[in-house]
Amino acid sequence: MTPTTELSRILIVDDDPANIRILNEILAEQYEVFGTTNATQAMAMTEHLVPDLILLDLVMPEMSGEELCRRLKDNVTTRDIPVIFLTSCTDPERIVNGFYLGAVDYVTKPFRPPELLARVTTHIQLRLARQEVAQKNAELMEQQGLFLHMIPHDLRTSLAIIRGYAERLLRLNSEHHEECESCADPIREILKGCDRQKALITDLVDVARLRAEQYPLTRRPVAVNYLVVAVMQHAGSILEPMRFRVNVPEELPEVNVDERGIQRVLLNLLTNAQKYSPPESMIAVRAWQEGNRVIVAVCDQGEEIVPEELAKIFIPYYRAFQEGTTEGEGLGLYIAKLLVEAHGGKIWVARENGLENRFCLSLPVVGC
Repeated sequence: MTPTTELSRILIVDDDPANIRILNEILAEQYEVFGTTNATQAMAMTEHLVPDLILLDLVMPEMSGEELCRRLKDNVTTRDIPVIFLTSCTDPERIVNGFYLGAVDYVTKPFRPPELLARVTTHIQLRLARQEVAQKNAELMEQQGLFLHMIPHDLRTSLAIIRGYAERLLRLNSEHHEECESCADPIREILKGCDRQKALITDLVDVARLRAEQYPLTRRPVAVNYLVVAVMQHAGSILEPMRFRVNVPEELPEVNVDERGIQRVLLNLLTNAQKYSPPESMIAVRAWQEGNRVIVAVCDQGEEIVPEELAKIFIPYYRAFQEGTTEGEGLGLYIAKLLVEAHGGKIWVARENGLENRFCLSLPVVGC
C-alpha cells in the first residue's frame, strides 16, 4: 500500500449487489471502498464523501449511468471526480457518448482484476496529480499576490526616496551653480534612471496581472476613430504629429474595449513606429472592418524586420535592432499583446510589399 493510494476513496454504483461485492474484493486492499445500488443515493453519497473515483454502471433501471454522469458533471462539487463506466454493453456509440458526458474510461463486465486495478490506479494517480498541481498553483497565486502588492510598494517607496534626494541635490546645484556645475548632469541621470525603474515596475506588475487574468478591464463601446485621435492628442509631447497620416473612417462600428488599455496599446505601436523609422518618413495609421472585427494597422518605413525577428517580436524582453541606441526594456509589445488578447483580439506584425512594417491589431465589434 503506497501513501498516494491508501486514503483514496472509490464509490461503486451498480444495481447488482454481486458486482459491488466482487469489486470490493478486488479493490479493498488498496482503497477505501463504498457502494450503492441506487443512483439517487449515489448523488448524495458523492457530495458527502467526495470520492477520488466513481465506478458507475452504464445500465441501471431508475436512472441510467449516462444521466447520473451528466448530473455529476453539472454539479460544481462533483464535476472533477473521474468516472469510469462499468458495462457489458458493446454498442460503441453508447460508449463514445459516455466519454462526451465526461467519463474518463470504461471497464467491461465480467471484470478482469489486473485490468480493473490498472485503470483505477491510473485515474486516481492522475486525480491526485491534478490536485497537487492545483495546490501549487494556489501557492503561486498567493506569492504572486505578495509580488503584486507588497514588493512594488516597497520598490516605489525606495525610488521615491532616491528621487527626493536627487531633486534636492539639483536644487542645491542651481543655488550654487558655480561651485556644483559639474554635478548637474549626473543628478539628472539619476532622476531619469528613477523614472525608468518606476516605469519598469509598473510594466512588470501589469504583466503579472494580465497573465493571472487579474488586470482590471472596464469595457464600453468606443469608436476606433476616437481612440486613435485621443492617443494622438494626449501624447503630443512624445509623438511628432506631422509624421502621422491617419485614415480611420468614422463610420466604422464601435468596439467594446477598456479605453485606457487599448490606448496604451496604440501609443506603444505609434511610439515604436516613430522610434524605429527614418526621422523624415511618414507613418500611416489605417483601420477597416473585416467581418465582426475591426483591424487597426500602424505602418512605418523603418528597417525591414527579418523573419527571424518577426517570430520573436512579441516575446518579453526581446528587442529588435539591439545594437541601436533606443531605450526600453522589451516589455511594451508583450504588454500590448496581452492587453489585446485580454479583449479577445489578436496582434501581429508583417512586412508588406517589401516597403513597410505593418503592426496590426484586431478587436471584436460591439455585440460580437
